[in-house]
Amino acid sequence: MRALAVVTSSLFDKIEDNQKHLIEIDNLKIPIAFIEGNAPDFEADSDLYANLVLVKKTSFSLNYRDLGVIEGAWQKLNAEKNDTFYPIGSDFAGHVAAIGKNVTTLAVGDLVIGNCFYPEAENGAIPGIPSNHSSKEYEIYHWGKLIKVPSYISSVEAGAVSIGTQTANAMIRKANIKKGDNVLVTSITSNTSFFLLNALWNLDCNVYGLSYSGKNTQIVRTHFPFIKNVFSVKEKNIPEKLLFDVVFDAFSDTYLNILSTKLNLNARYLTCGIFNQSSDKIKNIKPVNLPLLIANLMMRNVSFIGNCLGTTQDLVTGMETYKTNKLKIDSVFTASDSLSDFITKTYNLEADKFGKVVYQYS
Repeated sequence: MRALAVVTSSLFDKIEDNQKHLIEIDNLKIPIAFIEGNAPDFEADSDLYANLVLVKKTSFSLNYRDLGVIEGAWQKLNAEKNDTFYPIGSDFAGHVAAIGKNVTTLAVGDLVIGNCFYPEAENGAIPGIPSNHSSKEYEIYHWGKLIKVPSYISSVEAGAVSIGTQTANAMIRKANIKKGDNVLVTSITSNTSFFLLNALWNLDCNVYGLSYSGKNTQIVRTHFPFIKNVFSVKEKNIPEKLLFDVVFDAFSDTYLNILSTKLNLNARYLTCGIFNQSSDKIKNIKPVNLPLLIANLMMRNVSFIGNCLGTTQDLVTGMETYKTNKLKIDSVFTASDSLSDFITKTYNLEADKFGKVVYQYS
């Protein structure tokens, strides 16, 4: 069984070059690598496994949140002298390899992905992301944390679906978009924004984009022709008279202060993340005039909505859109490719990158 993991320095030195990589997070260089391990035991007739499912992964992908998991794992492993590791990964797809005796919703062979419902518990399972170790080629889950993938989504595409789709469609639902609303999507070239734009495709509203640098935005406009315009923070080119009724923001610590005066009366500002997640970035956050920021929001009666993941229905609704608006996969990597290339493509903002980067198991 393979898994992508943060590894100790001693283990890193023993792994082949094309299967390891030093990922840079601020001033840290953290060793990650593909490691080999044993598949977990699974006794289908045992009461201990009655509500559980063994999944053999076909693909996985990394998200921005995984950078925080990687740093946190390294803080625990960097002083270790022995060979040890911490598997990583959030999104995955795989086929059901075995089921417990109480499982009736899934069958062996079904293609499944993680169901990240939150904050309410569903199906007797704990809310949240099913695993922080989803690159593990075999993994056991409670049946309630899995959902069957429709036939129009491939096993490669499915490895990039769960978190982005569930989050984006929860935000769309909560935004209560009305006909003619001006809707702004920030960080327009990010993966989160891709999922949001895919969900906005057929809604009767005016969609705009915002990029911090203004780079590499044309490819987004080409794929989503309904976008009316894309603005740049650095160019300060949002028209003075243009106000937004809804803002979808992946990195609120970057954009909220900038946009607080660009919101219409009764606007809805929804965010699902922050940019400054690493310990080094947190230490160097620039101060914000909080009273002025709050005053700007209050004067406009703005509803500020923090969003984490979504419901099962949000995931189902999101997957249905992929019947017509296919999920864009930028590139697919396999065991014959360099791990460094996979990581670099995943996290570097390259001019020719658009869509999710997926690792496929053979």
